[in-house]
Amino acid sequence: MKLAEALLLRRDLEAKLTALKQDVLANALIQEGDILDISMEELIQDYQKTNEEFSHLVVKINKRNAEATLHHSDKLIVEALEERESLRRQHSFFNNTIETANDIRRFGRNEIRMVRAVDTKELTKKMNDISKKLRELDGNIQQTNWLVDL
Repeated sequence: MKLAEALLLRRDLEAKLTALKQDVLANALIQEGDILDISMEELIQDYQKTNEEFSHLVVKINKRNAEATLHHSDKLIVEALEERESLRRQHSFFNNTIETANDIRRFGRNEIRMVRAVDTKELTKKMNDISKKLRELDGNIQQTNWLVDL
């Protein structure tokens, strides 16, 4: 199994866990005399089995990410994943700052005038540079995921 396939399976298992949890919570209290289509014991057992499978898969993925390197690079996947998160945080930071700076409200003549304290043009340039790095890194991570065996 390729790492990318394991990541897809992880996503599916996570969705199944969420659905099972919702089913259990929705049926934990029922009207007297009602009968469930599936027993609570079966739902709980299915949740526990799926959770165990999910946990084992996550451990395998994390171990592989800590051992494997990016395609055509000596950078570990785990390092690239954190770099990607760092770029996402920076992008979000600059984007939020630009949005806030561009929210100049019009007031009457007697109101206090608000002015920008940041150069939005420069921040936009930085944000675009980060976006490019993020796209390139994400593409490299995705390529590696389809090349690396779990």
